[in-house]
Amino acid sequence: MTTSYKELVKGATLTGTAGSLYTAQTATSASIQAASANNPTAGTVTLNVYKVPSGRSADATTRIAAKNILAGATAQFPELVNHKLEPGTQLYADGNGCSISVSGIEYVKDSA
Repeated sequence: MTTSYKELVKGATLTGTAGSLYTAQTATSASIQAASANNPTAGTVTLNVYKVPSGRSADATTRIAAKNILAGATAQFPELVNHKLEPGTQLYADGNGCSISVSGIEYVKDSA
């Protein structure tokens, strides 16, 4: 198994609709180690993060974090730390105008 520390999401700018930011590929799983978001807008924005298994949707049943971020503020998301993403699982987020970065570890199964 190969282990790589990497940015899973690199400063993605979000919209008001949940969009896919990262997918654990075939034979790959990941673990979230850190996450933060910035709100450069003039108002408070609610940022939602979803862990979506293959075949599911980003909705209230897959939401793993929600936080109001004040105008001009940066927020940490410690509640995301140690969430595991199995192959096919996607990380989605929404938060109109905010940007998000997520770092983690990818585990890739060695081919036989």
